Amino acid sequence: MTKRNDTGKNVALASVVLNVIIFAVKGVIGIQVGSLALLSDAVHSITDSASSGAVYIGLAVGEKPPDEKHPYGHGRAEQVAVLVVGIILFIAALSFFTDGIETILIGPERLEIARHLYLYILLTAIAKEVMGEISYFVGKKRGSESLKADAWHHRADAITTMLVIGALYGSEVGILFLDPLVGIGIAFLLGYLGISYVKKSASRLLGDRPSERTLKDIKKIAKELPGVKGVHNIKVHDYGDRKAISLHMESEDSSLRKAHERSHQLKKILEERFGATAEIHFDPKSLPEKKVRRLITNIAKKKNDILDVHKIRITEDEKKMMVSMHLLLPKTFSVEKGHGIGTDFEEELREKINEIIKDDVEIQVHIEPCQKDCEECERS
Repeated sequence: MTKRNDTGKNVALASVVLNVIIFAVKGVIGIQVGSLALLSDAVHSITDSASSGAVYIGLAVGEKPPDEKHPYGHGRAEQVAVLVVGIILFIAALSFFTDGIETILIGPERLEIARHLYLYILLTAIAKEVMGEISYFVGKKRGSESLKADAWHHRADAITTMLVIGALYGSEVGILFLDPLVGIGIAFLLGYLGISYVKKSASRLLGDRPSERTLKDIKKIAKELPGVKGVHNIKVHDYGDRKAISLHMESEDSSLRKAHERSHQLKKILEERFGATAEIHFDPKSLPEKKVRRLITNIAKKKNDILDVHKIRITEDEKKMMVSMHLLLPKTFSVEKGHGIGTDFEEELREKINEIIKDDVEIQVHIEPCQKDCEECERS
């Protein structure tokens, strides 16, 4: 099996290493100068490391092939990773928020920081933005929601770091409340991102409704296939890099064989178009038995030479519909005349049936002479 997640896993691992380094830089400087905003941002960076680790695990598990317990693969493991990222972000947000409120209530102190330390903090912001760009590019290219979520996590860290730099400078020049306020601002940003990731991943894990565009595409494909009247009960299950489509197909053919062929054609087209497994439940057109019986009787009544029609049988197998009947003719008719009447009756019946159903129909007309002495035979 091709390891299509290798690039994504490498990006996630690089993020883990980078975030640990950035955490150490920010943590040391934050302790040295006593900045709540910088310490909160350092914790933010280490949560980035945890979320990138979750992304790595999600990608690694997601590439495992289907097995007996997971017939559609393990693609949803990536959504679990997104869920973990969201929870980590929300927990970090609560921590920053409470620390910021506490600092404001106690009263912040003036901070002093060496100029070269500003450069180190700025470099961490640049590194995070670059990492975010890489993560988003790879995530978009391979359709990885967890990598794109992690990219926004990196970008949020880069933005908050720039705010921290502003808060540090503000504290130096006497705006003491700027540092804890930035910490609270970071908390709201992370809380918003965390809740959005949790909602999005939870919805997909629970099995959200397919998009209207997907439903329209499926219906359009079915409508363009000859012999398919329509589709309904469409369900699309998303398993990460795999999808499973199930639907009911209405066939215009009464033959089970033809309806089965149509369903296989539709299955193949859907699997190629959506890269999915498809299950088609076909609803063949119901056999119009009553209508065909009434048709046979009406045609027979219009024929003066036909005394009666009986033993009408209408059946169907995997190949075609079969109609058989007995025509009662005067016993004085010759074999040749009886055969001609039967042939004419069969041709007219076939033409009428084909107006009802476009399908292969086998018609058997049995000629039966009347054995009674009655006016019909005398008249003939």
